[in-house]
Amino acid sequence: MEVFLNSQKAGKEKDGTKRKALSDSESDDSKSKKKRAAADKPRGFAKGLDPERIISAADRSGEWMFLAKWKDSEEADLVLAKEANVKCPQIVIAFYEERLTSHSCPEDEAQ
Repeated sequence: MEVFLNSQKAGKEKDGTKRKALSDSESDDSKSKKKRAAADKPRGFAKGLDPERIISAADRSGEWMFLAKWKDSEEADLVLAKEANVKCPQIVIAFYEERLTSHSCPEDEAQ
């Protein structure tokens, strides 16, 4: 009887690991499909949308990028700053103007 119960336990453990391995491989497949779908999806200016505003800027791997929010969309994408400077210069200027701070010189205050 004990041998039978042990064999049943061993069978359940094997089945559990098989199921887990299948679910892991299935999730890996779905993840890779999602990555491929995201890679095929147009990003940035390739979407054909008009930029609404620039949210932020960052240096990514030696190139400046802007996080751009698009008109009539809730999405935002990273775009090359060089490309944004050409395609939407007024929006780039507005981004920098929002972040300008005025610094007074100590000499100006003394006069």
